[in-house]
Amino acid sequence: MIATAVVLRMLMLRDGPTPDEGGYLALGSQWHSGGHELYGHYWVDRPPLLITIFAVAAHTGGFVSLEIIGAIAASIAIALLASAGGRAFGTRGRIGTAVVAGALLASPLYGAIDVNGELLAVPFLALGIRLAVEAVQPVSDRRRWLSAAGAGAAAVAALLVKQNMADVVVFAAVCWGIAWRTGTLTRQAFFRLVGLAAMGSIACYLVVTAWAMLHGTSPGGVYEATYPFRLKAARAIAVQGDDATGIQLGRMTTAFLRTGVPLVLAAFAVFGVRRSTSPAVALGVAVTLLYAAVSILAGGSYWLHYLVESVPAVALGAGALLAVAPRVYSVVTAVVIGSTLLAMVTAIRHPLPIPGTVIGHALAASAHPGDTVVPAFGGGDIVFISGLSSPYPYLWSLPADILDHDMTQLTAVLAGPSAPTWIVVRGSAAVGRMSAHGAMSLIRDQYAQVARVCGRAIYLRLGLVRPPVVGHGPCTGRLLP
Repeated sequence: MIATAVVLRMLMLRDGPTPDEGGYLALGSQWHSGGHELYGHYWVDRPPLLITIFAVAAHTGGFVSLEIIGAIAASIAIALLASAGGRAFGTRGRIGTAVVAGALLASPLYGAIDVNGELLAVPFLALGIRLAVEAVQPVSDRRRWLSAAGAGAAAVAALLVKQNMADVVVFAAVCWGIAWRTGTLTRQAFFRLVGLAAMGSIACYLVVTAWAMLHGTSPGGVYEATYPFRLKAARAIAVQGDDATGIQLGRMTTAFLRTGVPLVLAAFAVFGVRRSTSPAVALGVAVTLLYAAVSILAGGSYWLHYLVESVPAVALGAGALLAVAPRVYSVVTAVVIGSTLLAMVTAIRHPLPIPGTVIGHALAASAHPGDTVVPAFGGGDIVFISGLSSPYPYLWSLPADILDHDMTQLTAVLAGPSAPTWIVVRGSAAVGRMSAHGAMSLIRDQYAQVARVCGRAIYLRLGLVRPPVVGHGPCTGRLLP
């Protein structure tokens, strides 16, 4: 199943990164202690372990290396989830878990093809759940205590990749709590598990924090970026309530329904929970599914890759189902596999658009050494592909909107000595925002529009001469579902 999932992912390999992938690669490539922002010269509302993984990719081959890392992450997750399913529900549980995990981690409808925070956190979720399951099995005390400490470390590692991925914490709390109340664990053993898990989580946090501090990233800055900022962003998204948010929610809902996962969840609720011979694990999976649903919907932006968070719990629910109702499992899993294959064919025949890659290559062909670029607003992939740096620290539109709402920083950059060589304006919404705060008038006074590539206006600072900017490649494509 692991080999199949990897092959399926490779068949859908894109020619360039998504905006998130490109943006994180741009951050990772220059993250060092000399910068004045959270991560070198840029700021993003993500934890340091995620940026560390992208830094490894950026320094070992860029986008191709990132795709390999994504395939490895999916493979590790499948193996660990299968092991957890087997430990809890027997041989059938192992097979049932592996098949569904493999299908979903290769599904374009689940957003699993993107190497994003969710995919990179899944191996840590899988490891934490596997160790949490081990801690309630009839094993030696030494093995039980090591499993608890490891589960705590894995739980924090997942949170340090994506700050809402607390699934291991939820699963362990429910699974261990039920095991205690049903007599599988003694009261003393339960509290020792909790204490050792806390020790493991603290150790992992200290190691990652020390690594981040060596690169100039402060713990306080990470906390502000990953939690208070996200609350501000959620409020802003709720107040704006624009059509785009509704469209994204509709797309994500449609994609989720088309995956066949709702059938798996319904069958698990009817058969898997009630008949399971491992009630602590089954109920832990059920509550974790509820948490994942809340976490996914609380994101506010409703991108397809948010769904990846639910993969561990969905796959384990499928494993529990096969152990007690194999015929039902066969039917619902056939729908999941068929949906994945159909979505794959669509994705291969109609690749997703990569306008950032097209624009980035066009700028790279025209730019001179030392040139800089500001993508307004959102376009970290342009920065990475072009190889140019940005004097403006916000490569995503949401941080720019929240932290530079009146565009004080942007106008200071445009009017100062670090004014960029190039500016890429995303569309009419960006023009409207910049016009309202005076940034657009600065652009019109100091820049000339020299091209329009993939629908985005490209400006060059007056007085500079560069070769014509010409885009080559697909600017449009089919968006799933």
